[in-house]
Amino acid sequence: MRATALKYRAALWLQWPHVSSNVVVGLTLALVTIPQAVAFSVTLAGVPPHFGIYAAIWGVLFCALLNPSRIFHGGPNNSMSAAIGVTLLPVAAPFGAEYMGYALTLGLMAGLIQLLFYFVRPLGRMLDLISEPVIDGFICGIGLFLIFKSLTTFGGLPLNTQVEWPLWIAWQSLLALIEIGNLYAIEVGLITLITCVIAQQFERLRHWAILIGVAAGTLFSEYLNATVGQQTTLIEQIGNLSLGLVSPSLPLFNQEAMPDVIAIVPGAITLALLGLFQTVAAMRRMSRKVGGFTNSRSAIFSDAVSNCLLPFLSSLPTCASFNRMWLVHKLGIHSRIAIAISALWVLLLVLFFSNVIAIVPMPAMAAVIMLLGANMLKWEDIKPHFRNRGSGVVFVGSFLSVLFFDLFDAVMLGSLAAIGYAKWEQAHPDISLQGNVLKIRGNIYYGSLPVIESMYHSAMARVGDVVIDFSDCSYIDPEGIRWLAAAKKARAAGFVDRRIAQNRRDAERNTTDRRSENRKVRGRRSRRERRRRAEF
Repeated sequence: MRATALKYRAALWLQWPHVSSNVVVGLTLALVTIPQAVAFSVTLAGVPPHFGIYAAIWGVLFCALLNPSRIFHGGPNNSMSAAIGVTLLPVAAPFGAEYMGYALTLGLMAGLIQLLFYFVRPLGRMLDLISEPVIDGFICGIGLFLIFKSLTTFGGLPLNTQVEWPLWIAWQSLLALIEIGNLYAIEVGLITLITCVIAQQFERLRHWAILIGVAAGTLFSEYLNATVGQQTTLIEQIGNLSLGLVSPSLPLFNQEAMPDVIAIVPGAITLALLGLFQTVAAMRRMSRKVGGFTNSRSAIFSDAVSNCLLPFLSSLPTCASFNRMWLVHKLGIHSRIAIAISALWVLLLVLFFSNVIAIVPMPAMAAVIMLLGANMLKWEDIKPHFRNRGSGVVFVGSFLSVLFFDLFDAVMLGSLAAIGYAKWEQAHPDISLQGNVLKIRGNIYYGSLPVIESMYHSAMARVGDVVIDFSDCSYIDPEGIRWLAAAKKARAAGFVDRRIAQNRRDAERNTTDRRSENRKVRGRRSRRERRRRAEF
């Protein structure tokens, strides 16, 4: 017995550096996630803070178990939380029992729609067609919207109950802040915002900037309440936060609620697509940074199952978080264990420090949302899209659709723009005429043939005999083959393949070697098998 204990002790001692690194990374993620979870719940979604806390616990745990990526970090998301608030404001009053029931119903419907994208493969494959200009346009538009959405809470004003997303509502919020804003609340928000910005300038404090800013805003708020009095400052706080390990809940499905449930179906589609867009984009971008690959179907399955389970645990829906995944990458510990430990840290911190979280002022939470919105407007991500005219048009269209249309229309328009942009690029191959050689780089198929034929006949009229070089063509469909055959038959064009002969010989030699190896593995067939093969 003692020998076994010593054996386990030695094994633990050998693994201790790895275990301690996971514990420290998990604690860092937890401290970053808690302020975001509370802010997303209260400021954006219009639900009590425990919704975001449970998303930071159970949403992260489910994603760590179901998603094979080592850096994927789920949990509450700002744009999904904002979509919940926008969808439910015309249906019920925020923070009410009916509103929370509809929020759970909305999350469950979004999870079921995401499951549909997993089981119907063509739908899931369409997510890979969403180009980066569309995703970055959405991200920048939502970031700007979050800044304006938080203005009323930043100024200590009642929540803006307008249900549309146009830019003029943001302008009204700005005017209300200037005219009737609570100066004490504005001071708290500014202290939080300035502290966060200053902390971000230091490399060692960058990942702790939000926590430091919230702590500074809370201390200043407590100072004002102690010196002036809370009846004078009127600074709203998060309030009592009593949580257990599990808080069972049921989505709202009854006969009286069915008309409202049907009315929020477009919002559920929007919520599902927003989550999938961000998850697939984050997986694609971060997997390339770490030099790995994770199938997008695994990410879709992880999000779908998690969002089907979370409504029964009083939680907001989950999807990938760009900033937290970037933090995992920067910390250098790519481990699903560290991500799962972060969820356990969130639970422990909330259980033992709920009284501290309860006194955090709402203007500080609004300042956190504004900072996150500003971080979504990154010029280094925007700049590359304007080097190409088509990419720039798609980016600007996606960005403006978020600001001038409601969220459902913006997502639909962005999806159509992404698919249209992909087809446009395929239908316009790079064609150049050098002397009498017409070089085609791209695909020769029914969509690109009108462009190719136009250039071909123009070249025929100019130089007469034309040689078509399709060495760089990656795909030729049957209609393209028929066109090439017709041009060859009419003796109007010649064909050339400019690939290096040595490369062709190497490719043929490799193919021959593989065939011979396959024959050796299979062995010589019996006479009966050869006869059956010949008959077949």
